[in-house]
Amino acid sequence: MTLLVDLARDFRYGARALARTPSFTVVAVAVLALGIGATAAIFSLFSATWLKPLPFADEDRLVTLWADLTPIGGPARVEIAPANYAEWRERARSFESMAPIEIASFNLTGDGGEPERLSGVRTTSSLFATIGLAPLLGRTFVPEDGTGEPVAVVSEGFWFRRLGGDPAAVGRTITLDGSPHTIVGVVPRDFRFPFEIDVFVPTVFSAEQLASETNYFWYLVAKLRPDVTIEAARVEMAAVSAALRADNPARGVAVTIAPLRDTLVRGAGPRADESPRTLFVLLGAVALVLLIACANVANLVLARVTVRQRELAIRKALGAARGRLLRLLVSESMLLAAAGVVVGSATARATFGYLTRLLPGTLPASATLSLDWRVLALTITAALATVILFGAGPAFSAARRDFGASFGRAIGGRSAVASRLRMGLLVAEIALTVVLLAGAGLLLRSYRAVLAVDPGFPTANLLVAETVLPAPRAANPAERELFYRRVLDGVRALPGVESAGYTNFAPLAFKGGRALILVDGRPPPPPEEILRNIATNRSASAGYLETLGVPLLRGRLFDERDTRGAPRTAVINESLAQAYWSDGDPIGQRLSIGGGELVTVIGVVGDVRQLGLDQPADREVFVPLDQAASNAFAAPRHLVVRSDGDPLALAAGVRRAIWSVDPAQPVSSVRAMSEVLDAELANRSTQLTLIGAFALFAVVLAAVGLYGVLSYAVAQKTNEIGLRMALGARRGTVVGSVVRTALGTAALGIGVGLVAAFALTETISSFLYGVSPTDPATALAVAGVLLGVAGLAALAPAARAASVDPMTALRAEG
Repeated sequence: MTLLVDLARDFRYGARALARTPSFTVVAVAVLALGIGATAAIFSLFSATWLKPLPFADEDRLVTLWADLTPIGGPARVEIAPANYAEWRERARSFESMAPIEIASFNLTGDGGEPERLSGVRTTSSLFATIGLAPLLGRTFVPEDGTGEPVAVVSEGFWFRRLGGDPAAVGRTITLDGSPHTIVGVVPRDFRFPFEIDVFVPTVFSAEQLASETNYFWYLVAKLRPDVTIEAARVEMAAVSAALRADNPARGVAVTIAPLRDTLVRGAGPRADESPRTLFVLLGAVALVLLIACANVANLVLARVTVRQRELAIRKALGAARGRLLRLLVSESMLLAAAGVVVGSATARATFGYLTRLLPGTLPASATLSLDWRVLALTITAALATVILFGAGPAFSAARRDFGASFGRAIGGRSAVASRLRMGLLVAEIALTVVLLAGAGLLLRSYRAVLAVDPGFPTANLLVAETVLPAPRAANPAERELFYRRVLDGVRALPGVESAGYTNFAPLAFKGGRALILVDGRPPPPPEEILRNIATNRSASAGYLETLGVPLLRGRLFDERDTRGAPRTAVINESLAQAYWSDGDPIGQRLSIGGGELVTVIGVVGDVRQLGLDQPADREVFVPLDQAASNAFAAPRHLVVRSDGDPLALAAGVRRAIWSVDPAQPVSSVRAMSEVLDAELANRSTQLTLIGAFALFAVVLAAVGLYGVLSYAVAQKTNEIGLRMALGARRGTVVGSVVRTALGTAALGIGVGLVAAFALTETISSFLYGVSPTDPATALAVAGVLLGVAGLAALAPAARAASVDPMTALRAEG
């Protein structure tokens, strides 16, 4: 009982002691809170995306299979063709089941609400059994589905959003692409591959489809047999591919097998690693912030405990027991840590909410986001350990010291070991700040470089609206031509519209759609050269290229002559013209696109950055809308409108013009081209915003740490400074000494930090554009900023040193 009373008294005393130094308390708690909050939030995102188990049975046996084009210089993960699925299913013995998935979208109409474009997939009846996903209501697909009356399975999200969560939804009919589909089941929203799905539609492959080796649009999910490892499956699939190539050298693509978790987390497709990279950058940055925060708090606590040597000496001389002294300082450290934990927990919640709003485009669709309290507990433990360790360590040392033999020295002296430890922590803090600041500087320069990229067309005053026709209408040339022509006539008649045109994919809106280009009269390339002869393939209406503002370099653009029954034509970009006719005129030359009919080149236009502002302009070929292939992929979907003012002011009028042609046609994703560019830069903007904020926080911490160390040093050397001034030292000399100490410490930390930053160049190089990871200008700017901060942090301690009264110092010595 007595011990509890003593502890309560110690905690009350500690609270009063912290209240007497509000500046120290506020700074220490704020540093702890920000370190805990930012770290817990970022690590919770990491835990949700990388560590949380998938909601599927036998997760460790679920894999995805991809076509591997690395033997011919392509990516290792490409969607497969139906023929690949048929051959692998027949020959491979490592898999219990396989399920192909084609990403699709469907127009929802006829339910009394506004027409809507739904995200969906076409898949076989084996999908839900393969992944082990049971329905919430009704059933999933059976083998007979897809051969009779159309049916659909809807997601939980769609069920609540559009059907009101009605338990009687099973058996209701919804109209997808103009065709009634009976809902047979509702499944949890857990399956988000490669994004959240609204509706699932069954498919049954025909013999003709299973022989197709050109329709590379299918993902393939498989379940390993219980006794088969993923390594064994890779060995078998390599043998299967080799056997297929032996039968026919043109077949038997190599195979990549990846765990389903890897695919859901990293994303799908050849550029799959781009989304989670931002999270890993933030993970590294916030780890540095936590280290800097802990170093800063440790320095503050260490300095505070050391400054209190006079108080400890007096208490010891008056008979205080060593244990009592130790409890006093440890209780104070625990109170400080507890305050930091309380504020840090609230900061973690706020930070996590902010990050989930800021990062939706950079997180995998499979992530179910929530603040991970286990992560928060670990972060809090690290912060507590820092405060208590650096508070209790010096306290224990002080409690053991024999003040009786050297009371005066104990009061006026200073610990060389503690001083070196504080200086070491400060150097480490500055070095870590350099790494963060250098990263932020490189990302800023990259962002500015991407912003300066010319996309190949004037982006101002452009509106982009998406109108995707149902597959049956898109496959009917006469019907789709009539729709697009009537829409264009209506939109062009709107006040404020300068021009309008249709394309299947506007710049940056879709980064696929490429085809093999073969020039008439030239031999086809060998297999290893195929990827060097692929170009981006787009369809466009008359007026589209003029609306986009792409410069015409040679020949003509599409007009009313390029109809379905007219000779087939094409417009190519400058890069394609240079690749095939660098020494000649491409006008009048003929080429084949994806093995189709020969088309005649009628014009050459400037390059457009279709695949990304940070990607080089691709070779590109345009075909007239009326002559495009009769499939949903080639059918134009993006209406591009150039206005004489704010393009978004036309949005309502454009919708009305489209609905006047077809009231059941969904109009989605109506955006100004500036919004498309913002979406393209979202990852870079997010990286820059957060890492810039972390770097700024680190700079402030470094300044606080440097100020604290210098202030303590000046306080400890007050008598020495007074003696020097009494012996003739000038105030400028004293100020210079303090500033030189600050700049020397900062220079040492900068040197260490730059070495560390250069050692980490491989980590950040893939995020950079137009700047080297060892960019000397950035290094000089970082050094200049931190030296300037060090100089500013030294001003107040230097002024305090210069104001020391020599007589006061002499009396103290006496």
